[in-house]
Amino acid sequence: MRAKKLFALSALIFFTSNITASVSFYGKLNFSYENEDSAEESNTDFVNNASRIGIKGNFKLNDKYSLIFQAENEIDPTDGKADGEKVFKERNTFVGIKGDFGKLYAGIYDSALKLGQLKVDLFNDTRADIKYILQGENRMNSFVGYESPELIEGMKVSLNSISQSSGDFYSYSITYKTENINSALSVDKDAKGFDSIRLALMFAVYNFDIGLLLQNSKKISTNKKDEGHIFSINRKLSDKSSIYFQNAKSDMKIDDGEQRSFGYTYKINDKTKIFIHQSSRESSNKGKVDYISVGTEYKF
Repeated sequence: MRAKKLFALSALIFFTSNITASVSFYGKLNFSYENEDSAEESNTDFVNNASRIGIKGNFKLNDKYSLIFQAENEIDPTDGKADGEKVFKERNTFVGIKGDFGKLYAGIYDSALKLGQLKVDLFNDTRADIKYILQGENRMNSFVGYESPELIEGMKVSLNSISQSSGDFYSYSITYKTENINSALSVDKDAKGFDSIRLALMFAVYNFDIGLLLQNSKKISTNKKDEGHIFSINRKLSDKSSIYFQNAKSDMKIDDGEQRSFGYTYKINDKTKIFIHQSSRESSNKGKVDYISVGTEYKF
């Protein structure tokens, strides 16, 4: 419903004003043929990896300010149902304004802490996503966000205020990027019952891209504290192919949780790629589950 309202509002502005406008339709299809193997059972099926469609726009109000919007929904090309019995599942959807002061926006959006993982997670949206290991991978509604311009060269801050029926919570991050290092320090305050702090670093060493994420989280109701880390490494083999490895470990979601993943990707062209993933997730109370998948991604 929110997405429909945003689309209607944007269309009204676009067709009834002389404001300089840029509107684009975009999307991504990502799915894989996957085998899941555990001590109890083995299953093989087509799996959707957060395929999506969206529309976004930029309306230039004057030389200083622009009105911006985005309406994005997840779709499932494997069975046509992205959210239970629903065809669409709402993703980052917002309206806002941007200018020299930065960007101010409201709607549904990823928290600053979630975005603060940078791109350490090389298996995002798949079975090896860090959301199965770490707290804080939150996309929230009733969201108001602010992103600053560069405060000094390479440094920006993001501030989020989220209002929920269970109470308000806040998420913050500060990012700093140089030619060789990308870093982010982010904090959640009472986010779904957790306080978290996350440090992420990405840097290049010879022909390897290396990512490291360290996190501490505390469950407020019990005062229980847990630590976690993610280590990832990517090696580009050619202009079209790369291999990568990722290790994730934490007790936050599962006891003695550990996830080890390997991947290979080949780019057919600028819009299409194929990939092969192998991942194992272990815990002391749930045992071990292995995943092998062959998939494709097409962006438009």
